[in-house]
Formats: sequence, structure tokens, C-alpha cells
Amino acid sequence: MIRPATLGDIPALLEMGRKFAERANLQSHVGYDPHSMVQTFEALINGEHPLFIGERGAIGATCTPHPFNCEHITVQELFWWSEGREGLALLKALEAYCEEHAHSLQMITLEAVEPERTGRLYERLGFAPLEHSYIKVF
Repeated sequence: MIRPATLGDIPALLEMGRKFAERANLQSHVGYDPHSMVQTFEALINGEHPLFIGERGAIGATCTPHPFNCEHITVQELFWWSEGREGLALLKALEAYCEEHAHSLQMITLEAVEPERTGRLYERLGFAPLEHSYIKVF
């Protein structure tokens, strides 16, 4: 069952976050700090940002005015992790949130996690390509 996350879910979210960071190869770019993740999860749960959890997955995002048009509320995915078949249900929960609270939803693809396949999925679900993201670590 997909539901909004609570503070009691943070231990499970930390484990999912660790697996996500490992799979997404974040260690070689930004690392994974559990203390930082606790702060992120608490901010999402206590703020007006969507964070949904299932038995084996989670999806979290920020909900803010778009920097180019403050009248346009956008939801920006931060992470989407699923080890089971509930991945699409997590995305649908986020989309349902957006239908009530936002004008748009921006999803990302990760180079380490089949970006072409993920992009095709997004397009089948009605998303349009918008941008690519790059990182340079100093």
C-alpha cells in the first residue's frame, strides 16, 4: 500500500536511500550521508512536500513556485526508488498529489540507471523531455 511517509518511516527510508545512492552511483559524485538524509526526510515530512512510501520503495519531491514563473507551482522529483512492482504506483501517488497541489511535475533520469529506458517510460506516461543535468565535482 502506498501512503504518505511519517517520521516513523525514516529508518526504512534511510535504507532505501542508501540503496538508491549506491545504484545511482552517487558515492563517486556527492556521497551518501545518513544524517543529511534524515534532515531531508524530516523536511519533506514536516513541510508541504510530497514523500510517499510503499513496502519496498519511496518517492520524494519538492513543491515550490517555479523560478521563472512564481504563479506556476512545480513539483521536482528528488528520488524514486522501488525494489518491487510498486514503482509505478509510487509515481501515480506523486502524480495524484500534483493534480491537487501543482501545475507541473518534473522527473529525472540517472545515467547509472538506464536513462533511455526511464525516458521512454516517462514519455509513455505523458511527460515531455525538458533538460539534461550534468555535475562537476570540485
